[in-house]
Amino acid sequence: MEIDFNDPVALQVMWNRLVFITDQADLALGRTAFSPIVRENHDYVTVLMDPDGNALAQCTLAIPVFISTLPMAVKEHFFRVHPPGTLKPGDVLATNDARIGTGHPPDLVMVTPIFHQGRIVAYAGCIAHLPDVGGRPQSPDSVDVFEEGIRLPILKFFNEGVINQDVFDIIASSSRLPEEVLGDINSMVAANEVMRREVVGFLEEYRLDTLTDLARAIYSRSEDYMRRAIREVPDGVYRAEMKLDGVNEDVTLKAAVHVIGDRIHVDYAGTSGEVENGINVAPHYRIAHSLYALKCLLDPTSPNNEGCAIPCTDEAPEGSILNPRPTAAGAARNLVGHTIPSLIFRAMAEVLPDRVQADSGGAPIWGINCTGVRANGQPFSSIQNFHGGQGGRSGLDGNDTLSFPSNCKVTPVEIYERSVPVVIESKELIADSGGAGEYRGGLGQRGVIRNISGAPMSIYMNTEHVKYPCFGVLGGSDGAPGRVVRGNEPAPS
Repeated sequence: MEIDFNDPVALQVMWNRLVFITDQADLALGRTAFSPIVRENHDYVTVLMDPDGNALAQCTLAIPVFISTLPMAVKEHFFRVHPPGTLKPGDVLATNDARIGTGHPPDLVMVTPIFHQGRIVAYAGCIAHLPDVGGRPQSPDSVDVFEEGIRLPILKFFNEGVINQDVFDIIASSSRLPEEVLGDINSMVAANEVMRREVVGFLEEYRLDTLTDLARAIYSRSEDYMRRAIREVPDGVYRAEMKLDGVNEDVTLKAAVHVIGDRIHVDYAGTSGEVENGINVAPHYRIAHSLYALKCLLDPTSPNNEGCAIPCTDEAPEGSILNPRPTAAGAARNLVGHTIPSLIFRAMAEVLPDRVQADSGGAPIWGINCTGVRANGQPFSSIQNFHGGQGGRSGLDGNDTLSFPSNCKVTPVEIYERSVPVVIESKELIADSGGAGEYRGGLGQRGVIRNISGAPMSIYMNTEHVKYPCFGVLGGSDGAPGRVVRGNEPAPS
């Protein structure tokens, strides 16, 4: 069967099929996962990559930064440690090294080579946020990466289909929740196997030897769409800065967005230096947020893949909070990284007023991690996410309590209360908290959590926008600041 990759109908049908393959893997992972953070929050992604490690397609409900960090990890690190020529059918590679993956140790990056007719034709990849990897639970309290849990280099979890039991034993002995962690890892293996099976079936059905020509056709169109969108923006340098609460001191982020013809570059010069807390942002995490912001701003509707990223670059000074040393702590890197899209939108507000949105209360997520030991001696640990309102947009109010830019779901209250001994006494919208404007910001929420364990419990909180609230753009007002209330203190109004 001869396929014309210039035929838009044929190309669209095949593209949809590739996305469907990743969605099948998504369902396999989510429906078999053990932990609430994966099963309920959907804090994971499935990505299909070409033989060169480029992102070809990803699942429909995706964590934006994961879909960019995964191919970067493969091309820059996995190929160096395990060159493609050394891999065999049945191999499964994985690492949770923060510098290689997404910037913090709970995220496991897993890659499976897909063989067809004796050679690698693609890679199945997934990233999932494991519920516990030892060390301090996800929080900004750590001072270096060594406090944040076990760090696994790129290892073969399966070698030609045979489990590497030593690796699984080390992971189990290092975690407070070994059953959940190992269950999630096996779900990731299953998800990649679904992609492998379906890609081989796809190639056989279309009588293709490889995905290379199809991938090139897809990338070229997405790259063309992005370049055309960039050319519509007047050449220039567009600047913005923002203040964040930080931990022990304020953090300043600065961005200069350079538009030059059909290329765009974001320079974070002037941004604060790295800190001795777990809010430092590893380069892959920063780059992924830069790409996501530019994709949303310039070309939100065309197929998302490696081609979209080609005209877009960024940089940050070495030693800054957006480009820290490899050993810098970063377990709560989302407290800074999630704000990057808002910073870029602010920089482009005057030149693209009909496309930007104001700062969002979901940027960053407020994560609350309850950890301790039950009366029967069984450890418990689980994180619950709380989201503020989405920023107001041109022509629309922001959505209430939206996870932007993370795109995570929230663990249902009943599920969370089964995972840890707490009662969530209330969750309610806070009136007039979104910031006034022609189009207001979405409302934030008030949540009340009570410890019912009968014993002390460690609660690790990731918070931001308490001192510096979410900002409006184009004349819109700031949102209400966040607040943390403990014990018998009066609740916020």
